[in-house]
Amino acid sequence: MVQTKSASLFVGRWQPFHEGHQALVETVLSKGKPVVIAIRDTELSQKNPYTVNERWGMIQKALHQYGELVKIIVIPDIDEVCYGRDVGYGIRKIELSDNLHAVSGTNKRKEKPPVHPILWLTGQSGAGKTTLARTLKQNMPELIILDGNEMRESISLGADFSKIDRSEHNLRIARLALVLGKQAPVVVSVIAPFAAVRAQIDALIHPLWIYLTRNESPATSETYPYEPPEHPHLALDGDSATPEENACAVLSLLEQSHASAVRSEAPRIFPESIPLVRAKRE
Repeated sequence: MVQTKSASLFVGRWQPFHEGHQALVETVLSKGKPVVIAIRDTELSQKNPYTVNERWGMIQKALHQYGELVKIIVIPDIDEVCYGRDVGYGIRKIELSDNLHAVSGTNKRKEKPPVHPILWLTGQSGAGKTTLARTLKQNMPELIILDGNEMRESISLGADFSKIDRSEHNLRIARLALVLGKQAPVVVSVIAPFAAVRAQIDALIHPLWIYLTRNESPATSETYPYEPPEHPHLALDGDSATPEENACAVLSLLEQSHASAVRSEAPRIFPESIPLVRAKRE
């Protein structure tokens, strides 16, 4: 009977898996002892921007030379580890150098931001959100547009306009924006009528909120619910300005946010320069 060698278990978010984590695990691997690295299956958010597959790949790349000594598993997200008496294993703290202890996932995400800017165009139906999104894309060809109506025909197929379905629809789009934001800037053209849901979206992806108004929009009612944001990053009037002028205002906001991100080291990716190309009026 082949006896399996006992292993050491490491549990973490690994957001991202960095040199501090690697040094920690290698204190065991360097002695020829197997390790099991457990990836907590955290919900995607600004604090947890990397998927399980991305983190799995990071760990494999960093520790590939150890071959079968490394086993990677995925576990549900946890907030505590409980144990009783005589459990048959030990729990020990591994001391590293001060430099390695100082390495943190938060700082790594700041040094190499995983997410491009995400703009969220909110406002009543008919406020001009889709038009503004398309105008912005003429200025930023790499921009990804997530339109609420189009999303209802794909990731929210079958959802109705009840408060519950609207909320789930909005959060589903927010998670998709976070994933796509790793590739390019994203603009979301979705009403997001409820303040409580917008607060949840803030916690997930921290978008720049652009609030659009227009006289042609329907009045707020049970059929068209809408709770105006109290403190949007930018408020635009579709009646007093053209889509091109509003697009320039949004691009100026991006420039200001870029400068603020540089000062605060906020975890965002911004292009070195944002082109201000006027779209021709039809």
